[in-house]
Amino acid sequence: MSSDVSRAERALHRRAGLVHEAAIDAGLPGRFRVWDHAGLMAVSATDPLLGFLSTVSGVTPETVPAAIDLMHAPDWNGAAPTLVVSVELGEAAALLTAAGLARTGDRLLAVRRLAARPASTAGARLDVVDADEEGPFLRVLLAGYEVDGAVAAFIRAEHRLPVMRRFLALAGATPIAAAAMTIHGDVAVLGGASTLPAHRGRGAQSLLLRHRRRLAADAGCTLAVATARPESVSAANLSRAGFGLHRRSAWTAS
Repeated sequence: MSSDVSRAERALHRRAGLVHEAAIDAGLPGRFRVWDHAGLMAVSATDPLLGFLSTVSGVTPETVPAAIDLMHAPDWNGAAPTLVVSVELGEAAALLTAAGLARTGDRLLAVRRLAARPASTAGARLDVVDADEEGPFLRVLLAGYEVDGAVAAFIRAEHRLPVMRRFLALAGATPIAAAAMTIHGDVAVLGGASTLPAHRGRGAQSLLLRHRRRLAADAGCTLAVATARPESVSAANLSRAGFGLHRRSAWTAS
């Protein structure tokens, strides 16, 4: 695993720890846990509607046996974890199949070094402002995601974290897109990004990406990371912004 990908996964794990504590403090149903095991990183959420959060990452060919043991351990309290692998496993992949795991839809990890400071967003057709008030930010973010219920409650708890940096893209005085960022050491995690359906295709997310990269570089970060679904609009925006897209295989119990 490259050092950049390893650093990116570790930053995502640190963010997950903060977010799951926020979910517990908000009284969300189910159990939340984030822990390390034998060089692996585990995240568990037992509410079935939040099952996509339950993962094991940081897997290498050498740690596949430990990953299999962890996947079958009783630590999950009923959650069904997904093993997320960012490297080529080679012959070790056969061990996963033999252990009753099957490959499902891939995930993407987007990574970009911040060696140079991005150009200013001044002069763009849209404006970017800090979202100091949670209400307007969350309204735009959730409307853009088009989610409700447990997922919306989790997103609210996540983006109320004191360490969360929140931004809005404005068309005139109207908020049309939202995006967030947390910093973990010298790695910036760019997450929580959505655009109102009626305003998609106007470049709001590309602008918010550039703005966050600029602030991350100013804060001393040397790496930025984000996640996305393969072949999604988000993946295309990240690629255009110079992020390297690393395809991650995902494995679940068959």
